[in-house]
Amino acid sequence: MIVGSTVIQEEELIERLLTQQPSAKATLERLRMRFEGRSAYGAFAPIGNKCCRACRVTIAWERLQRARTGMFITCANCARFLYVAAE
Repeated sequence: MIVGSTVIQEEELIERLLTQQPSAKATLERLRMRFEGRSAYGAFAPIGNKCCRACRVTIAWERLQRARTGMFITCANCARFLYVAAE
């Protein structure tokens, strides 16, 4: 995935997610199958301008703050795992 000038590999995101939230494995597999080959974003999408970069839905402030601590959150619209990309 390319975010601005930062390249984040999906495998790195998967490892981070499963380390933080091991119970998310089944959800991750469903999302990977759902979005495989369907868009520029797979099961993960970066947060940009307080929105999910995949579907452009605005993220609630409380959830955005949680993501800023390094936790993955899910998009309320497209269900992708969202993360704050390193700048």
